[in-house]
Amino acid sequence: MATTPTLNPNDPHYHLPTAQVHYLRSIFYDQLSQGKTKPLVLPSAFFGTLFLPLLYLSIPHKTRPWLYRARWLVALAILYLNYQLLTTTSGSNIAISYAVGLIACHGTVWGLTAVLFTRPQWDAARVARDSKTGEYYWQFYPEDGSWGERLSWGQDLLLNFRCVGWNYAVSTIPSPPFPLLGVKGRRQRVEMEKMPKVTKAGYYISGSTREFVLDRLRHIAWSWVVIDVWTTFGRADPYIVLGPEYVYSSNHKINGLPPVLEALPMWAVSLGRSFVGITGVAAGLFFYSSIYQLINYCVLGKGGLDLLGVQGELWQYPSLFGGFWNVLEKGLGGFWGGWWHQTFRRGFAAAGEWGRLKKPGRAKTVVTVLIAFFLSGLMHASGGLTSTSPTTRFWTPIAFFVSQGVGVLGQGFVCEYFRGFISSSFSPKWRRIGNLVVVVVWLQLTGWGLIDDMSRAGIWLFEPVPFSPVRWLVKVFGYGDMLGGNNKNLWRLDEEYGLRWWWGPEGRWWESGLRL
Repeated sequence: MATTPTLNPNDPHYHLPTAQVHYLRSIFYDQLSQGKTKPLVLPSAFFGTLFLPLLYLSIPHKTRPWLYRARWLVALAILYLNYQLLTTTSGSNIAISYAVGLIACHGTVWGLTAVLFTRPQWDAARVARDSKTGEYYWQFYPEDGSWGERLSWGQDLLLNFRCVGWNYAVSTIPSPPFPLLGVKGRRQRVEMEKMPKVTKAGYYISGSTREFVLDRLRHIAWSWVVIDVWTTFGRADPYIVLGPEYVYSSNHKINGLPPVLEALPMWAVSLGRSFVGITGVAAGLFFYSSIYQLINYCVLGKGGLDLLGVQGELWQYPSLFGGFWNVLEKGLGGFWGGWWHQTFRRGFAAAGEWGRLKKPGRAKTVVTVLIAFFLSGLMHASGGLTSTSPTTRFWTPIAFFVSQGVGVLGQGFVCEYFRGFISSSFSPKWRRIGNLVVVVVWLQLTGWGLIDDMSRAGIWLFEPVPFSPVRWLVKVFGYGDMLGGNNKNLWRLDEEYGLRWWWGPEGRWWESGLRL
């Protein structure tokens, strides 16, 4: 007979993941009732991350020096608004509470990239298409165009993190040759025929709608399975539910490790946890990005209603990850700079380049790389800060990402210094094996900084998929009781998923909107 999930640690049917989810949600609602926090509300949450920089970009300032100097005031306003978001906002949905920190931190970096670190009105250009001739051309800032044209140009830049179709595009994705800067009064044709279908890093563009749809559906299918398996069985490990503090938790009843893990040496358990962490994050990225691209192209873009113009064309949707051979050929540098998704690379790199040393050389490279990895760590640390869990530690994600920068630079230096010895002593096969070993060992030694804090924040308790085939199969074959609590429910979404209307406190209309 099925039992009702209970939150009482003394009850024999007590289920740890269910209890932790309720515990984290209760913290949010307690703080909400006391006025110490508020939910993520659209559109007010994006005042500092999108609307303010967009408004500034929509006003020409190339011939208005005073307005260009005002970018420092705009930058301060962006910092203030996102600081307010970071320190006052969370959510009852575990993923939303973590995402608040990501939005606030990356929104700050991205907004500052648009108004301070770069000069879009001078240097940025996007691919546009002449509606009469069908010819592609580079559209620089439409200074003489209407406000609506400038707004469209700016929003395309700000909503396009990898800057696909821009001369600001990250170097790993397919792009046509960039235009010449400083050429005035001449429309520059986009040499689309010279855009590679696959880059050296392995990022690719699908050749047809059918190929694109099948490819993204495959990504959704395998990532769904991975997520479903991990969320079904991984939560039997109290570390996945609570983080490393599970060994002395006083809020929950801990029965120790499940038998399958108890029989393994601790190094194997730790390696397995790291593997679950990295594959879980990658699967989630593949899952949501594939859905996003399918909706954009097949519904809103050229494959559907054709509402997006050039931004809805197939070449605007390159793959999310590069080829895994980057890891085998370049080690840690290939892992982070080639294979792993490059979604936030443009903003982090722009911040590093803005603060770099003027003279080219190794010192400039070191500064740029470390700033970029530090900002990545700061973004993930901010996610832990806005989660409702009281056990997250701000410094550990920063330590993880800075250590990745140190590892990338260190391995690069060693390989450069001993290049002759390595080339003469090891075949390409053994060099690839060596690179893979370096990546696995370094991630294992440092990965706790990120995985521990994501576990503390409860991120593995989030339900990314709406329906669980794995739980259904387990239940069909008579092992439903082994899952415990609400893990036996096949439909995973509850009342904390979805949009609701939120009225701003004290009648402030600008704080009202759609609550996530």
